Amino acid sequence: MASRDKKFIEERHAMIMKLVKEDGRVTVGDLCQRFSISVATARSDLDQLEKLGTIKRTHGGALAADRDEHPLPFSTRQKYYGSEKKAIGKAAVGLIKDGEVVFIDGGTTAAQMRLFLAEKQKLTIITPSIEIAYWLSSTPSISVYLLNGFLNRDSLASVGAPSEEAIARMNITRAFCGAAGFTLQDGLTDLGMGFVEQKRVICKLARKVVGLVDHTKIGVTSLASFAGLEDIETIVTDRPLPKDLLPALQERGIQVIVARA
Repeated sequence: MASRDKKFIEERHAMIMKLVKEDGRVTVGDLCQRFSISVATARSDLDQLEKLGTIKRTHGGALAADRDEHPLPFSTRQKYYGSEKKAIGKAAVGLIKDGEVVFIDGGTTAAQMRLFLAEKQKLTIITPSIEIAYWLSSTPSISVYLLNGFLNRDSLASVGAPSEEAIARMNITRAFCGAAGFTLQDGLTDLGMGFVEQKRVICKLARKVVGLVDHTKIGVTSLASFAGLEDIETIVTDRPLPKDLLPALQERGIQVIVARA
């Protein structure tokens, strides 16, 4: 019961953040009416979101925080839809065979794959993620190649385009890439050009591309694309896709895996 209540609260927080982003502000009264919650609960929600840096509290409501000045840290972003991201990560690891060379990007969803890799044998993991590399450093059956680049402190990962010449020497079986958005028109998209440039190179050279996108990213287009539909082999998500999207992907031979939390 507690787990279900926590998931409901997380979903409500995500919807509040979406409202603030779209409208620029919300009021306590609006939240009470929209979500059928008490004034005390609405205020508590806003207080919690302000502590995470996602909004700025005002008298009677909240305003959108300056995301450029206060980007959300990796540890904060991991908390949202945490169980869903773990389910996606576990399902993604199920696609990996012993002995393969795979790329795992530095996003909060892809990072959950590290929790389920211990039983794999003779893997080589290419990643920009310091967290993934540190986690796997105690797993002798897995070799880790850490991509070089500038450190992005908010994601705990290196960013920037890696050397195509160096990556081309590696036989990358699959590239597992999180994204800030996924649509039929734009494919997999992301927020920062450093991440986009990095994943463009990897997806160009990998034999197969696997998109890891929770349901909040479906139908969303972010700053720039790093993989089109023609590049993608599989999409792993946490809820059934919209009825108009699933047939279009199946027509293109893209496998869709729904991972249940």
